[in-house]
Formats: sequence, C-alpha cells, structure tokens
Amino acid sequence: MFAGILLKRWIMYKIGIVGSDNGHAEIFSKLLNLPDKNSGEYLFPDCRVVGIFGFEQERTGQVARNANINFIAEKPEELLDKVDAAMVVFRHGDLHLEYSLPFIKAGIPLWVEKPFAIKNEDAAALIEAAVKYNTPITGGSTCKFAYDLLMVKNAIQSGNKIGKIKSAMINFPATLENEYGGIYFFGAHLAEMTMAAFGYDVRSVSATGNNGNIIAVAKYDTYQVTMDFTSDLNEYYTVVFGEKGTLVKEIDISIILKLGLEKYVGMLRTGKMPLPLEKLYAPVRLLNAVVKAYKSGKEVFI
Repeated sequence: MFAGILLKRWIMYKIGIVGSDNGHAEIFSKLLNLPDKNSGEYLFPDCRVVGIFGFEQERTGQVARNANINFIAEKPEELLDKVDAAMVVFRHGDLHLEYSLPFIKAGIPLWVEKPFAIKNEDAAALIEAAVKYNTPITGGSTCKFAYDLLMVKNAIQSGNKIGKIKSAMINFPATLENEYGGIYFFGAHLAEMTMAAFGYDVRSVSATGNNGNIIAVAKYDTYQVTMDFTSDLNEYYTVVFGEKGTLVKEIDISIILKLGLEKYVGMLRTGKMPLPLEKLYAPVRLLNAVVKAYKSGKEVFI
C-alpha cells in the first residue's frame, strides 16, 4: 500500500501545447516547466510541457526555447502518443473544435482556451465528444477564477452586507473587429465573469452599441446585470446594488493564469472536472445572444 502511494505521488503528467500564437502558450509552459527564481521550487512538480505544435515555425520555436520544451511537432497528431494531457490554446476559437477532438477521442484530458468556442454548435460538439469518450475537459477564460469575483459571488449569495441584489454592472474590454473572431476573442472573458459572479441562469439579453463599444443587459429572474464591453480599458470593476447597500469591487486578474492552471492540474490529478460541462457551454451561448441582440436590436431570449 505504501509503495502504491509513493508511485501515485511521483506520476509525471506530460502535457502537450497545441497552438503557439497565443501568449498563454508561453505563460502556461513557463509556469509548468520553469522553477521559481527565488525558491527554486516548481509550481507543479508533477507536470511538464513536453511538446508543442504551432502554425508559425519561428513563434513555436521561440516558445519552446523560452519554456524548455524539447519536442516541436510538425503535426498535432504527433503529440498523441507522447502526452498524458493537452492544452489547445489557439487565439481563434473557431480552431478549437477541430484540434481538440483528436485528443478527446484518445481520452487525453484537455484544456480548451478561451473562447471555449465561437459557435454554439462547436461548444456542444466539444461537450458531446467529452461525454461520449469519457474525457475530462475544462478551460475557457481564467478570469472567472479571480478571487475578487468569488468575493462578489459570496456577497450576493450571503446577502449579509448588501441584502438582496437589485441590479449590477461589470466590465471587461472587447473589440468588435480583430483577426481572432471579433468580440468573441476578449468578450468571452466578460461572458464567463458575469456568469461566474451572478449565475448561469440568464433569461434574456438586449444590447446596444456606440463608437465600436457594446453595452449588454443580461436579465435574470429578479435582477439584471449590465455588461460593459468598452474597449481599451485597463481596469475591471463590478458594482452590485443591493437592498441594504452597494458593493464596488475592482477585479484583480494578475494571477488568473496560475489559478486556471491549478484547476487544470487538479483535474489531471483527480480525473474530476472543475466545472460541470454545462458551465463551459453557457457562456458561449450567452455571448452569441449578445451578438444577436446587438445586430438585431431586439431582446434575445435564452
């Protein structure tokens, strides 16, 4: 029994990175592969990135050198028999389904970067595959793991200081036009932050825009939340108006990638997904409802 415990303790999870264009590819890899400069300790002693695939040879090589990744795959399939887990981190969400499915089908636990998907049907296909092949998956925006959002959620649920919520607002920047899917690239952060703090049971969405910025209103049963997608903002806040008082909270995102990795590594160690699959799908559906409401000028029911 003791030998079994030791064996389990020293399992090394070999991780493959798919997609080198995203800055997260290098950050995640460094967090996993490089020891802390001060302590010399590894953040996750039982995890290493052992291979990477990317479209751009120069960029992929740069990430590999900077993060001590020894193997660069010419095709993503080359990683399948070399890794125990994978992270699909392309910037463009339309690539995630195609490049995730081979790993899901092989039963390889997977992180899918934000946006988890752009199309609702792609998100549904990822989830259906995970269920069919019994493969644990997680991912999306790491902003939803910010401690400040958890504090907001707890304040709403307890009602000790602000009482019953009446309305709220939350912001995160997004641009309507970019080469990575437009609002979906950064807007996914706000969709996931909104649901993480205020709940996943949004009933409907309306949206308006001006000067390239979108303001959306997510309606719940007894309150509504204004989602501010204004671009070029470097501060992130949520304001909650309650019957007893108002909560104003700045959202610190400085360590969110580390927090996201903790969730992912926890999934590798336990086999248990940190979020139920429906909570990976719901923000995709919400953001698509925002886009539809903005384009149509009509309230969209979810």
